[in-house]
Amino acid sequence: MGVRVAVSSLIQKVTTSQSMKRRDIFAEGKSAEELQVQIPLPLEYINTPIEELTKDNQVYSDINFSPNLDKKFNKEVAILYIESEEGGYRVRARTAEQKPLDTELCSPPNLSFSQQLEGDNIPEKLRQISGLMRMFSETNSVARQIRAWLMKLQQTLQTKFHQKLSCIVINDRTDSEIPWEMLELSENHYLGASVVTVRWQDIENNTFWDDTNSLISLEFQEEHCSGEIVAYTNTTDFKNVEQEITTLNQFNNNCFQSIHDFLGYLEQMNTEISLMFIASHGFFGDDISQMYLGENDTKQRISLPQLYDYDFDLFKSYRSIVFMNACHSGRLRRDKKLDIINHNYRIGFATFFLKKGARGVIGTLGKVIDQYAAKVTSNFFAEYQRNPHLPVAAILRNIRAEAATNFRANKTEENRRLFIFTFMYVYYGNPMTVLRLNSSGN
Repeated sequence: MGVRVAVSSLIQKVTTSQSMKRRDIFAEGKSAEELQVQIPLPLEYINTPIEELTKDNQVYSDINFSPNLDKKFNKEVAILYIESEEGGYRVRARTAEQKPLDTELCSPPNLSFSQQLEGDNIPEKLRQISGLMRMFSETNSVARQIRAWLMKLQQTLQTKFHQKLSCIVINDRTDSEIPWEMLELSENHYLGASVVTVRWQDIENNTFWDDTNSLISLEFQEEHCSGEIVAYTNTTDFKNVEQEITTLNQFNNNCFQSIHDFLGYLEQMNTEISLMFIASHGFFGDDISQMYLGENDTKQRISLPQLYDYDFDLFKSYRSIVFMNACHSGRLRRDKKLDIINHNYRIGFATFFLKKGARGVIGTLGKVIDQYAAKVTSNFFAEYQRNPHLPVAAILRNIRAEAATNFRANKTEENRRLFIFTFMYVYYGNPMTVLRLNSSGN
């Protein structure tokens, strides 16, 4: 079983004890189930196309995750801000048209993909993940508060404006790595399959040094990423990568089998690229110096600190998306060993490329079996070809929705695995970024 990872060490173990404290947690005394009766949440109902958001209908064109969480933004956008506090965590939910939600403080659940798939007997563990997330959605007090708040928001948008929720921004500052995209809003309707979801982190801005502009802002504006695909594909360790090369060959691309040649080419580029694509191993290690992309051969790897040697000026000059189809490529961690990075910041390959200027980054939250990684690539580009006008984040939402629908209709092991692995892929960045790929030969 080929897995796009070789090191399974985790940041840390988190407590699995769950606060049992009860309190009246739902607005106006209504439970999530009562709100669900009032307002069902099928995919076609809850989602307003993210591409319909423009500068004209936004309150502000970007969101800066500074300590001021009450900054106004588009009424069809909600923020889930997850923060660590006193050994536990809480969620602060914000939107322009509803009272803010600050959940009760609870112990973090042991639900991260990396923790769930640690050790041996992976097939058995894969069979439990979806059930555990449903248990969390239905019974965890924080999850229930979020569900109720989102349902009430959808009801408000429909009643007052005849509009629907278009985007949820997830700013998770904890080390718990909860797969929020798999939260069930109602039975079989998952957050990341029902609404466009984007992740964001506090990323220091090297251009400005004042407190107001110290962080990079998350932009909400339509951007097109044009040009060829530049790819690194690890065919040495993975046989299914050949399928991904076949998929990429439908479009104009420049594909490298050496990560060093790949990075050297990108460093020298002075023309636009639409997509930087990586299909390789991902190594998470025990600290930021042990986060790698590449091969089992240690000479054919690049670490996160080594990546900082590259300027990648093309990201500053042109609009591009980064798609890292590698284990753990979307995970972030604090620098607790080298003490170079402020402990308030969580960093990884995703934040690196966003800081360089990439408009969006796709990465994974855990181990991905090779054959399913190739399938996700195939599904992503097939959905792009069906709907080339859709933003990248919406394409990712759609392939999650398809995987969820297939699994719930027919609970085979194949469908279960594709469902789980598809939900491991998350998107960071501008939710309105659109790919403009050229067909091969054009």
